[in-house]
Amino acid sequence: MFECMLLNLKDEFHVLHEPMGESYYFSKERVHRRFSEEQCQESGHEQHTYEKAWREVSEPHPTHRVFSKDMASYLIDLSKRPGTVAPSYQDAPTTANNPTLIPTNLLLQPHIRHTFLIRHPKRAVPSYERLCYPGAPTGFDYFDPSEMGYKESRLLFDFIKAETGEPPLVVEAEALLASPKDIAGRYCAEVGIDFREDMLEWSSETREHFKKWQGWHTDAEKSTGVGRRSSEGDADKDKKPKEDKPLSPELQKVVDDNMEDYEYLRSFAQR
Repeated sequence: MFECMLLNLKDEFHVLHEPMGESYYFSKERVHRRFSEEQCQESGHEQHTYEKAWREVSEPHPTHRVFSKDMASYLIDLSKRPGTVAPSYQDAPTTANNPTLIPTNLLLQPHIRHTFLIRHPKRAVPSYERLCYPGAPTGFDYFDPSEMGYKESRLLFDFIKAETGEPPLVVEAEALLASPKDIAGRYCAEVGIDFREDMLEWSSETREHFKKWQGWHTDAEKSTGVGRRSSEGDADKDKKPKEDKPLSPELQKVVDDNMEDYEYLRSFAQR
């Protein structure tokens, strides 16, 4: 949904959707072993590398500003010690405290502004889990709590804060939904975007932009604005918000396990 706002500014922004994901899941450098060797070969992404993917993110576009939405977890391999770069960087120098697979001088280039969007675990965990089951349209046939990414987000946040001397900008999803004009306006002011209220609304249509990860972004594809869904959702706009459903003990544990990192990041969020 945040991407949809910037897709509205098509004359100003070139928007990338999770460009590091193929390297994380499918490449020969992959960190997560969710998919088999055969699935990786069939994906067409086996030759992806972290070096190529980050170059796509970080190289200035000839005519547009670049906005790249990604997961902090795609940049980090928790099994490796900090200061380890991806193989495609051929042991390029980095800093010993860098938790990511990207060399520090490339991760923190002066023209790049890192910002964070966080969502409460009690909503993010069940939202993710419901799309991970055998036969799921997403292709994720089991739920893996390690993919929630709160720990990696905190590690990346703290690294950037330590290196730059300033905490990165943090937006809380719930605050954005509750006060879209205020929060989006302040985000834009912080990163040098001319905010327009029409950024917050768009036509409902399937977007090619989201097709690389099938099944994950149905709500975003059907949405017509920040916090709004198309026709069927609009028909219910006067109803009270749905209450959170009770979680199974297993999912509640995943929520609880991520709360400390979430609350830490939330302490830096826009208010």
